[in-house]
Amino acid sequence: MVRHYHGHLSGVYCVALHPTIDVLITGGRDSVARVWDMRTRHAVHVLTGHKNTVMSVAAQAAEPQVITGSMDNFVKLWDLKAGKCATTLTNHKKSIRALCVHPTEYSFVSGGGDHIKKWAFPHGDFMKNLSGRARAACKMNERQHVHHLRY
Repeated sequence: MVRHYHGHLSGVYCVALHPTIDVLITGGRDSVARVWDMRTRHAVHVLTGHKNTVMSVAAQAAEPQVITGSMDNFVKLWDLKAGKCATTLTNHKKSIRALCVHPTEYSFVSGGGDHIKKWAFPHGDFMKNLSGRARAACKMNERQHVHHLRY
């Protein structure tokens, strides 16, 4: 079955499915992320606050939370119930190209042109910069537009 979701004003660059809630998250060139109810195809929330293209989106199952990464160098954590930004992470100096939620830890990573950074849920507490092979994998993923990081 093919479904169409209309609402972004320009190209869509990233999509993610929430692991436990029946919603789709999209991010695009119009600097917003949209949360869609997959049953009705209507936008549940329009997540505004980025100042440039949203390049990566992710969701985590433990809480109704969405993460967005943008070319404005910011990572934002969103309260999915309220549809509001809970935290803005400003540690990156270059655009965010990839996000990945760790499958077993209560953490996630963001990959930008400067570093791969590891953060703790639910508030985005900075844990550490990753280096070595993890950083090389992120660079390769950025070039191939693959949004999965191994760490």
